[in-house]
Amino acid sequence: MYTVLYVDDEPDLLEISKLFLEQSGQFSVDILPSAPEALAAMKVKTYDAIVSDYQMPGMDGIDFLKNVRALGDTIPFILFTGRGREEVVIQALNEGADFYLQKGGDPTAQFAELTHKVLLAIEHRSNAEKIQSLNRLYLVISAIDRAIVQLRTKSEFLSEVCRILVETGGFRMAWIGIPDPGEGIIRPVASAGQVEGYLEIVRVALDDSTRGCGPTGKAYREGKNCICNDIVSDPCMEPWRKEALKRGYNTCAAFPFGRGSNNPGVLVLYASELGFFNDQIISLTNDLVADIAFALATLDHQKERESAIAALRESEEKYRLVVEDSRDAIYIHQSDRLLFVNRQASVLTGYSHEELLTIRLWDLVHPDDREILIRNNRDRLAGNPPPHEFTARLLTKDGTSRTCEFVVDMVMYQGSPAIMGIARDITERRKTEEALASANMKLKLLSGITRHDIRNQLTILEGRLAFMKKKEPDSPFLEHFEKMSAAARRIASIIQFTKEYEDIGIRAPAWQDCRTLVDTAAQQVHSGQVPVKNDLPPGTEVFADPLIVRVFYNLMDNAARYGGKITFIRFSLEGSGNDYRIVCEDDGEGIPAEDKEKIFLQGFGKNTGLGLFLSAAILHITGITIRETGEPGKGARFEIIVPKGAYRFSGGE
Repeated sequence: MYTVLYVDDEPDLLEISKLFLEQSGQFSVDILPSAPEALAAMKVKTYDAIVSDYQMPGMDGIDFLKNVRALGDTIPFILFTGRGREEVVIQALNEGADFYLQKGGDPTAQFAELTHKVLLAIEHRSNAEKIQSLNRLYLVISAIDRAIVQLRTKSEFLSEVCRILVETGGFRMAWIGIPDPGEGIIRPVASAGQVEGYLEIVRVALDDSTRGCGPTGKAYREGKNCICNDIVSDPCMEPWRKEALKRGYNTCAAFPFGRGSNNPGVLVLYASELGFFNDQIISLTNDLVADIAFALATLDHQKERESAIAALRESEEKYRLVVEDSRDAIYIHQSDRLLFVNRQASVLTGYSHEELLTIRLWDLVHPDDREILIRNNRDRLAGNPPPHEFTARLLTKDGTSRTCEFVVDMVMYQGSPAIMGIARDITERRKTEEALASANMKLKLLSGITRHDIRNQLTILEGRLAFMKKKEPDSPFLEHFEKMSAAARRIASIIQFTKEYEDIGIRAPAWQDCRTLVDTAAQQVHSGQVPVKNDLPPGTEVFADPLIVRVFYNLMDNAARYGGKITFIRFSLEGSGNDYRIVCEDDGEGIPAEDKEKIFLQGFGKNTGLGLFLSAAILHITGITIRETGEPGKGARFEIIVPKGAYRFSGGE
């Protein structure tokens, strides 16, 4: 049933018109005596058509029509008046009236004609809106296809889907929900449009209780679409009807997706038009939902993502979307000829798109790199592929050389084998790396010379101090000589630290046999009579900087120097699963509780305060950490925490 707003300043005519129109059973008619009242009524209720008199006090029918159209409302508007002047008819049609009907004549015939005009106007508008809706949905599918190409995360993608459905598709509101068994509800994860707290109110249940029997709950449980084309009359919308109508929702539909996969969910759409979800709209939305389910699956399965990319390559338009905005040069070639290049290839080489398609690929390669690339290409086509990644130099149109990183692979292009490549210009990065390497080499040379000179001067200083102490054993300045000697030794320790710290990260991390390294370090430590017990299992390896041996040395050296009366130093392995702990413990004095966090800070300690700081820095390179967990007075206990992926056992695990 259609709702019609009839406006006329003649009360009797309002009543008789309402009777005639409603007797057909197709209309529910609201009557009002003035245009301003009608405009106010339209703010609180949606109508399918307006019938208005022309000559009314305050605001006539033409001005009423202008106000309606100024609001952007395309509602069918029929001017029904006793005035038959031609200029009124022309003005009404120019201002957007759908039909003009003159009063007079036989009432039965006249109101039959009015009924026909109202139905015809509603039908015209409905057909136009259906076409617009279909066009909008086609645009939605196209926009979502582009969003699929740019997939990042599920949440971002689902939010983008809802935004496109509202802004491009014209839906009143769109949301996507996923099952939450813990809460027993379908939990909204993305939404857009006229939400206004609706999702917090609805709370759709997973079961078939009252709050689970609406379109969303039924669609999820039954795995098929659930359409409600009239929220007012559909009993399944009873729990949410008031809130839905308050927000202008008159129809809704729920479309399940991902059933039986890792990404089950429901897309729920709301529209203001009654009967909006026809067969064509539903069919297109099914295609859209299939795209959503596919996109989510590609995020979980790389193989499916590769299939999506392969499908995109078969589609010229989608392929263009992937490659044209790339910052890397992308090309495809067969038999030394470039068949496809993107815009960045022209930017990189200086040649136009047309010029590149006439140039042999090898003519773009620096002569010194050309032969190896030709050989690699020949091997690749013969089924003996060389490495997919390599570095080579390209020659630009002006003759300059650009260093590029290449990634290449075999593809099918237009039904034949071809080679697809991606080239990234790293010229500036290479210059920066070379400049940095040169600067580091100079700094290392300078620091080495500086350390050498300082050590020489320290040797002279310590020699003279030793001579003075021997020459004047009873000198009143002997205490000062001792302090000067201690300061000189501290300077020497600091100089040694700078050498060791400088070496951190110089060599690439590698797998280190911890049991062997502990034995090696123990031989270098002057531990007196304190035995070192190495209980680490054979084959215990960690991925670390080669200087990790210095960590084991520092732990044993500190225990021997500052542990007090200790009887053992023991290394063992604890833990399982994600983390393992290499434990170094003794039975000495231990670490005061207030110092446990400070001992790894630079400068804290009894000597240089650099040993544990250096140890933590060495371990940190590969994500390994260290902490002290011993009890004061019962001995120190250091735990080296090795995360999953940074340990292995050559014997098996």
